[in-house]
Amino acid sequence: MRGGVILKNLYKLIHQHYLLDIADFDFQVDDDFWNNDEIIDELVKHPTIIALPNILHLLEVFREVKTGTNFLTDEYTPLNNVELLNFSEDNFRKRNRAFSYSDTQFGYLALKKLSKINPISSIDSTSQDYRTLIDYIATAISKGENQKVTNLFNHIQNSHVDWGILIHKFDHPHNSLSIYSYLYYRELLQGGKIELDSRLKYTFAHGATTVFSGTTNYEQYFEVFDIVNELNNSMDTITRFLKLYHILEYLVYRAELVKIEIKARVNRTFIREIHGFTGKGQSDKEFEIFKKNFKEIFKEEIAAGAFQLNPLTNQEGAFLKAYWGIEISDTNQINHRDAISISTLIYRLRNSIVHNKESEFHITTTNPDDYIDVLDLIKKFIQILENQVFNKISSNADSIRYRSNHIELY
Repeated sequence: MRGGVILKNLYKLIHQHYLLDIADFDFQVDDDFWNNDEIIDELVKHPTIIALPNILHLLEVFREVKTGTNFLTDEYTPLNNVELLNFSEDNFRKRNRAFSYSDTQFGYLALKKLSKINPISSIDSTSQDYRTLIDYIATAISKGENQKVTNLFNHIQNSHVDWGILIHKFDHPHNSLSIYSYLYYRELLQGGKIELDSRLKYTFAHGATTVFSGTTNYEQYFEVFDIVNELNNSMDTITRFLKLYHILEYLVYRAELVKIEIKARVNRTFIREIHGFTGKGQSDKEFEIFKKNFKEIFKEEIAAGAFQLNPLTNQEGAFLKAYWGIEISDTNQINHRDAISISTLIYRLRNSIVHNKESEFHITTTNPDDYIDVLDLIKKFIQILENQVFNKISSNADSIRYRSNHIELY
């Protein structure tokens, strides 16, 4: 079937599906009284199509300047199979990624990505996205699978983004989830990346500053200054929190080393002190060290209410309690003057980002809908933590300050 005939069948399907009732439409189309672009002109001036701007702009992608004359005149060979993936189904839930991919074996186009081409008529006709869209429609029409086409049009019309177009260009025994996952991996290996959700962008200023102090040996903090640089280069909320946690982790372990340094220098007990410190990198002891030294480092700030996260929304309170086990009061408040509550929230948020345990809630830059209820709270928390951390370093606090650049062993 020639591409031009496929498009004629598409136009007649649209005419029927949207109940346009244009006089002698099928006759005019079949007997070539209108050329391809004239048929589109007839469709897009109809009041029903005008009232459906997404469909109006979708029709524009089939003009000859987009498809090319060769597509209209040459035979089109339908592909093996085309389908729409439904990301509300159990197997696909939480796997919807805004990407596209195409090679000689498969093609994929997420409607989440297609929806970002606004209007859709501006799609680049030389792109793989356009090719996948055309292949899906042309193959379905060629095989008489009109329902697949009208389903796609309905999803585009209603801006549904929980669907994706999958093209199978050869016969194979693998299920669609496996193929979809493979294509996602292929796209990533080719340098592809999922565009960052605008809701994740971090634009807040921490407000911390410093002035020169003649009693501070700034070089002892040089390593952490490099992490601050990495933090400043982190434009998304999740990466920024992770960099901030690295600084906090550096400080809590530094506080432990400060205590060892003081005892070992005064009492010449380095071996005994360092022996007590070994093994503390295990996850259970890691958490205990974090809680203990966070409390010591920020004792005054916690007492003064500097980590105030209240008031919480109902959704935020429920989320903190359900996913991170944070104690929330009957008035929907977190105890911001309790060092254990604050340090536990920090640690469990960090675990949700860096761990991949089935028992833990996962946070990535690709699943913001899963934690949208606390996204603003996370941003607020980052702003508070950055301010307190940087002010603590600027003050050269005793809890994190080395007294000497070496320890005498004997």
